[in-house]
Amino acid sequence: MALQNLIPSGGMTASDIVRLGAAFSLGAQPVDVSPRELDTPLYTGRLLAHEVQPGLTVTASDITYVTNQDLTVDMEPTLLCGVMLKGCATETEVIGYGRVTRCPERVHLMGFGVPMRYRSPVVSGQRFLTAGFFLKPAFFARFGGDLADDGLATLQELVTGEFRMETLARSARLLEIARLCHEHPYRGQLAELFLESNALSYVVEVAELLKQERRMIALMGRRQYERVLEAREILDSDLVNTPTSLQLARRVGVNVTTLQANFKAVFGTTIFGHVRDQRLLMARVLLQEHGLGVAEAAHRVGFSRPSAFSAAYRKYFGCSPRSEIRQGKGA
Repeated sequence: MALQNLIPSGGMTASDIVRLGAAFSLGAQPVDVSPRELDTPLYTGRLLAHEVQPGLTVTASDITYVTNQDLTVDMEPTLLCGVMLKGCATETEVIGYGRVTRCPERVHLMGFGVPMRYRSPVVSGQRFLTAGFFLKPAFFARFGGDLADDGLATLQELVTGEFRMETLARSARLLEIARLCHEHPYRGQLAELFLESNALSYVVEVAELLKQERRMIALMGRRQYERVLEAREILDSDLVNTPTSLQLARRVGVNVTTLQANFKAVFGTTIFGHVRDQRLLMARVLLQEHGLGVAEAAHRVGFSRPSAFSAAYRKYFGCSPRSEIRQGKGA
């Protein structure tokens, strides 16, 4: 069987690598809810692909490519939704529609409403840790012919038109759902129940984000909405050395008053509040998972005084940062 006739991952979902693994290793698409160890001519690693409900398949993979290929994929009507937890940005050419780029920690939706083809590169040595789901038109049959929810209706539109690409704002909630596809502790029937609930949580969260996005675009316009997303990405890229609100507004090309108002409308907090919250979330990881002391964690995330850090931490999490150190060491 020629490699160019098989479906590559391109670092996004597992639907393609399931087919390849079946062809070279398993002889059939895996249905076990435990990840499979695979060694194929294209990649090595582990993958999970499990249909949890008719038309809804949850996917998770941790693979490393072992060859360089430029492979062509023939798609049937499907919505691919995936997040790359580890890996590098990848570029895919959708024949007739141009190139699309998928980046780490961003949720990308690719809707193929009609059969079409895309080309994706595979580079030897690249490793991708991904999780997501894919939806078939059959998933929406349960809702009948009329979907009242804007988010679900948008998901359905993605598998009924031609090709559409949506990139959602970075979502801590969606990243956590994706990680749980890999890191959950369950086995057997409990694992099957967990994966079903986790996949549905993924679909619900994506639908809700799409609904919120449509509402915000209607309120402020797509250009202003995209500027707010760009501003948050700038802040998140370096939470210690963040620009001032004025500097941030200049970088995204909008006046500071408009940016502040739109930022709060989209994210429900001020620019300063977002930076503070993200610093505290980062500090919690440093305390619990890396064993840092309070003063060092405070300094690492940009607090000049440990006392101010401890007060903010207690207000946000409801406990002292020192108690988190004890919890992390005791785990």
